[in-house]
Amino acid sequence: MMLVKILEFGSNWWARFGRDPQDRYRYTRHAAYFNSTGVRCGSKMRRSWIIPGLIRFNGVGDFNPQFPNRAVGEVFECTDLVFARGGNRVLFRRKAQQSWRPDYFLLVVSSDRFGALSFEASDWKSESLTPIAVSHIGERQEALLLMQAGDWVRSTLGIWQLRVAPNLRHGASLQLLEDGVLD
Repeated sequence: MMLVKILEFGSNWWARFGRDPQDRYRYTRHAAYFNSTGVRCGSKMRRSWIIPGLIRFNGVGDFNPQFPNRAVGEVFECTDLVFARGGNRVLFRRKAQQSWRPDYFLLVVSSDRFGALSFEASDWKSESLTPIAVSHIGERQEALLLMQAGDWVRSTLGIWQLRVAPNLRHGASLQLLEDGVLD
């Protein structure tokens, strides 16, 4: 189990509804809600994964799919990252007590906000940073990441480091290093 504080979600959402075991023709209200990376192509959201993966919320948990942004800033008890069904997966089980310190922060790095990342380079990220999913089409990219305080990514705009401090919105923020030198 790990504790993850949500700072941001990926662009791609979808749901799967289960069948009622008593009536195979009727769907239940219980669903699973999935989030991952995506790149908009016209009116469609394309996954176009170079690293396949997703996060999942069960419909009976502490997550309201009508208002996903209410979960931003919250700490959740999660399963460890696993590789299953062809991609990385993390299940967000339930909200943790707010006083609990997270092990990781969930955030998104997109090329339009942070510059392009060079995923084929060995030094595009800090060693302890864990990508859940990465989508890439042409020059557009989006990466869903698990980061710890001090982790960083290198883009065409410079080095972005996760800073954790009580005065930051939601207690953490990805910030561009002014001098391009890591602490």
